[in-house]
Amino acid sequence: MPDLPDISSMKPSELKKELTLYGIDSSTFCEKQEMTSALKNARENMPRPSTTYREVKPQQPTEEEIRAKKEKQRSSRSSGKTSSSSRRPATTSSSSSSSTPAPAPAHIPQAAAAPPKRDTKKILASRSPVTALQILRENPSLKILGERNNSFLPGSPFSFAIKGSIRDDDSAIIRIPDGVCLTINAASVERKPMETYLLQKGSIGVSLKISSEENPQLMPIWTFDKEKSKSYTVSDLGIRICGPRKIRLLAFMEMGFRSGASVDVFVFGSVGLDKDKF
Repeated sequence: MPDLPDISSMKPSELKKELTLYGIDSSTFCEKQEMTSALKNARENMPRPSTTYREVKPQQPTEEEIRAKKEKQRSSRSSGKTSSSSRRPATTSSSSSSSTPAPAPAHIPQAAAAPPKRDTKKILASRSPVTALQILRENPSLKILGERNNSFLPGSPFSFAIKGSIRDDDSAIIRIPDGVCLTINAASVERKPMETYLLQKGSIGVSLKISSEENPQLMPIWTFDKEKSKSYTVSDLGIRICGPRKIRLLAFMEMGFRSGASVDVFVFGSVGLDKDKF
């Protein structure tokens, strides 16, 4: 797409328009920053749409298409002449018309039918990525340090690193578009950073929490506890969420975070189409 405007200078309406070109449902975004991050990811990771900001000129027919069109016209004229000549003897002799059947008119190919609505939705869903966004803030000043932002098209593996925190506002926001499902199978922490974190007085471990639009309360689905946990990974979470939906994932630090130390919790899974819809 030539002459792309700078994302930071675009209006929300312009951001939504370009997101639609990439097949991304912009209705689930609440803030301009989320749309900006999603568009940045789409430009970097997704195939560029054929439609641009300028009016697209109609494609000129190729020489092969021109020859096929001329052959079709000659075939139509030939079949019309044959039909008229076969009808003339019928007025003078019924026996000659019965003994010489008129040739069948030449087959004229028809335009291909439009794809069913269900197939259109499937195509749109296959181009709609699951997006994961976490805003990174400094503790305790809450100064924004950056962000972690990834997108995952249907058919791709899902993996995301969630930075630990004690604030709900530091949750990673996962957006799942219509017709797409996200499966989360496993989570893990790195051994060495966790051992360093646990050296702090009062540190217990870290919990992976999840919330949904139906239940906004962040609830733990896995906890690494220095006294009880024997493994740094869990592989039987079995969480499957289908869109359109927004969930939040939080790596909650169990004590010790006041010093600023934290660890990342890594989540793994896959993204696919919703088989119940297609």
